[in-house]
Amino acid sequence: MEEIKDIPVFFVVGRPRSGTTLLRMLFDAHPNINFPPECQFIMNLYPGYGKVTNWTEDIILRFYHDLTDQWFFDTWSMDHDSLKNILLEYTGNQSYGTICKVVYSQYRSFYHKDKILLFGDKNPGYAIYTKTLQKIFPEARFIHIIRDYRDNYVSIKNVDFELPIPSVVGQKWKYFYKKFKKDSKLKPSSYYTIKYEDLVENPKFHFQKLCEFAGIEYNDTVFNFQEKKDEFLKHYPPGYIHNYHSSLLEKINTGKIGVWKKELTERQVKILDATLRHIADQAGYERKYRGINIWICIQALPGRIYAALLYLATIIVDLFPYKLRIAILIKGPLLLSKIYLYLFNRKKYRELEHLIVKRKAS
Repeated sequence: MEEIKDIPVFFVVGRPRSGTTLLRMLFDAHPNINFPPECQFIMNLYPGYGKVTNWTEDIILRFYHDLTDQWFFDTWSMDHDSLKNILLEYTGNQSYGTICKVVYSQYRSFYHKDKILLFGDKNPGYAIYTKTLQKIFPEARFIHIIRDYRDNYVSIKNVDFELPIPSVVGQKWKYFYKKFKKDSKLKPSSYYTIKYEDLVENPKFHFQKLCEFAGIEYNDTVFNFQEKKDEFLKHYPPGYIHNYHSSLLEKINTGKIGVWKKELTERQVKILDATLRHIADQAGYERKYRGINIWICIQALPGRIYAALLYLATIIVDLFPYKLRIAILIKGPLLLSKIYLYLFNRKKYRELEHLIVKRKAS
């Protein structure tokens, strides 16, 4: 028990489509790191279990039930009966952080593992929760990967991850960057920011730096992570890897840098530049349009307001009673995905419906 409790945790955060999954793959291929796929169970379940210190059997079983209902938890390769049994071994005085580490420990990676010395967690949305996560895991460290906001918009637009409006995506990029930078001032040694562009241009050099920061020995065998292609294709739903992470099956390359120059209209670039303004400069990205264009600012305003309301809604939902909040978090992502795809991509909506029916049947 003490061994799992003492294993430190680090987090990879950043906007979706910024390289968070690439970093997760590299770290998961490391023989001493257990790094499961994305699932925001820690923050989702924290209001209900974060203050529990005496974990009775009833509380653990309730936690287990809430955990297995979480969005994306079914993508974790693990034996659920084994998970339940080992959680039940942790009845008594335990911290919420220790219980979460037990969950990490049961993930079965596709990669060979030696002794696990570090747990990793990749969740883009955790960029706005680093203060809370540090309360749960005092030893936690955070790696924030950022990507040119214009390339980030192109990637999000191409995979239907979010509402494909430049000012909405740009404003969210801005929120994530500002929040991470603000929180990092409280404990600078626990925060690290890396550009996607730097990582793919010189991956071995920068991954070595990331290993040093995370507190793990560098191992360059991680760059062969594509060798597990067949296992990934078998594990995930048909088309998932091809539609959302096809580049992960290839060697790391710079082919996705600067794609905005060919794929975006001048109007889209102007709106993104106007939305980010000096934040783009702070992050080290050169704006193409630096002047203030009143008409462009007016066009960007509705999207920026919408993004602000979404951010406010996140804060409000976090204040809801636990049972109501968890019901929203379990059903909300799927409902929002269905609404969005129905309005903007009927083909993917039908694919999603087919996948849901297939999962229920199995």
